[in-house]
Amino acid sequence: MVEARCTKCGKRYRLKGDPEAMHFLSLPCPECGGPLEAVQNAPASEPLLEDFLLDRPLALIFWDISAEKAPFLQALNRLGFESRIVKQPSHLAQWLRFHTPALFILVCEDFSQAHLLLQTLNRLPLSERREIFTIWISPKVRTMDPRLALLHSIHLVINTSDLPRFPEVFEKARKLWEGFYSPFKKAQESLAQERHL
Repeated sequence: MVEARCTKCGKRYRLKGDPEAMHFLSLPCPECGGPLEAVQNAPASEPLLEDFLLDRPLALIFWDISAEKAPFLQALNRLGFESRIVKQPSHLAQWLRFHTPALFILVCEDFSQAHLLLQTLNRLPLSERREIFTIWISPKVRTMDPRLALLHSIHLVINTSDLPRFPEVFEKARKLWEGFYSPFKKAQESLAQERHL
């Protein structure tokens, strides 16, 4: 772990990585865009922001239901994801400056609650946005309803009653999506290579 400070706004961060390999300090500050510098012997009392450099794929989660989220976050961890909660579009935008998440999960009753977050996500370049597997979890939906997923331009919908089965539902949906999307992606990559020739 390396502690870093923005030279512009002064915010402090704890970054994962080898302290000897300081190349990642070229990343901009997620708060103001200023340059980061390593901090030696930072006082323990100073608050540090979330870790932005991760060792595993990132799952960003908007959680707005009363159900306990700890078991769900543990399931994501067992699936190999680093989970972070986002509460507002600016927080999502800050994460998107550092990472393209593998998963974006909306846990809310009504899809309208997530509208501004999805607008932020949809500002990404299309090729990058397509790589983010998007899930809506709600008590008002039927698990794996393809009509709702298509209507909202997401990959998967899950009823909150199926949260204990999330790993198996997610794996099934991801395999279905990969089977559907792989031929399209290969054709797109092939066309891009032809244009460069």
